[in-house]
Amino acid sequence: MRPPRHLALSLSLALGLASPLALAQSATARPAPKEAAAPGKAAPQRPAVTQPSGGGAGAPQAPRKRARKPKKKEAQQSLAGRPVATFPGFRMLPAGGSRVFVQIHGGKVDVAESKAAGRLVYRLKGAAAIQTNRFPLVTSFFATPVTQVQLVDQGNDLDMVIDLRSQIDATYRVIETDQGMVLQVDFPSFVPEQRAAPPAEAARKRSDRRTISREPGGDEDSPDL
Repeated sequence: MRPPRHLALSLSLALGLASPLALAQSATARPAPKEAAAPGKAAPQRPAVTQPSGGGAGAPQAPRKRARKPKKKEAQQSLAGRPVATFPGFRMLPAGGSRVFVQIHGGKVDVAESKAAGRLVYRLKGAAAIQTNRFPLVTSFFATPVTQVQLVDQGNDLDMVIDLRSQIDATYRVIETDQGMVLQVDFPSFVPEQRAAPPAEAARKRSDRRTISREPGGDEDSPDL
């Protein structure tokens, strides 16, 4: 038995509409293909960020320059052509006195003596000294009136300053050498002040405080000191 004609037409229309809908749904569900990068084409680079040239916050600062220290050659050039005090010294003499001296290389210079309270100064005109010879020379632990010797620059001249425990007479002389000269300052014998001895009464009291010990059963008239 054949189906009615209008039923066959309805089925054919339904099937015809279903196929386009299925194709549309499948097309929307499928992701779109990505475009492949062309071979040999590099990715774009970001432009470099330049820092502002002003001195505002965040701007790079130029490194500070360190103060240049004077070189050894410059110090040697300042002493070139001048007599140089190369060795200040001190020694005890066999007779009990003491001597302060300084060696000058590079020529002979004039010496001028000046005295002050507790100090003698000998100016060496036109002389100079290297840095290591300007440190104080301490002599206070010797039996001498000299406590300290030091070379001090005075413009174009050089002073040998001698500090004393007390004012005392001294004699100086200049000895010429093949390299230059030597200045010697001699001092007489000197005995440093010592603490006064304790009085005799105090010594007697200390002797009276001695304790006497006796053995048990011993003779009372014969103490054991």
